[in-house]
Amino acid sequence: MAVDKCITCGDVVPEGLQICPECMRKSGANEKEIEAAEELRDIANILSITAGTDGNIRVAMESILNIANRLERRKQSEISAENY
Repeated sequence: MAVDKCITCGDVVPEGLQICPECMRKSGANEKEIEAAEELRDIANILSITAGTDGNIRVAMESILNIANRLERRKQSEISAENY
């Protein structure tokens, strides 16, 4: 599994994000967006450790990714609702 890197500083970022939480702060992102990015970064770090292992762990990784994606979508919808 390839690990995505921040386009600004090279730090590990979750799949789908292009910049890390610290660079998000520097660019003026709100704290809820940063919190969601940090949670996904931590999950990505765990998954990179277990990549390439047996089938049971791969299934568990996929499940964690699915949970992370749902959490991210939920947080994004909450952020969008607050901004309107």
